[in-house]
Amino acid sequence: MWVKILDKEPKEGEMVEVVIEGKDLFVTLNQGNLYCADNRCPHEDIKLTLGCLKDNRIKCSLHGFSFDLITGNSTHKSVDNLRIYPIKQENNKIYLKL
Repeated sequence: MWVKILDKEPKEGEMVEVVIEGKDLFVTLNQGNLYCADNRCPHEDIKLTLGCLKDNRIKCSLHGFSFDLITGNSTHKSVDNLRIYPIKQENNKIYLKL
C-alpha cells in the first residue's frame, strides 16, 4: 500500500523527518534521487537526521557509522543494516510503500 507522506519534494541534501504509522523515518533527495529510511541508527538508536549525507551514504553523528541509502548496508559488519523503504513521487507528492 502506498501512503502519501509529503506534499513536495525535499531540497537536494535536505533530510525531512516524517512519522507514519508510528515509524520515525526520514526522506531525502540525494544526488537527484529520493530515499526513505528509518530515522534511527541501528547501533545506538540516535536520529540519523542529526548526521550528514556524503556521496550516497548517511553518517550517524554519534559514532560515525554510515549506511548506504540504496541498500541500507552498514560500513561495519558488527552493526545492523538500516531499513530502507520504497518511495516514489507522483504529481509532486511523495509516497511511501508500507
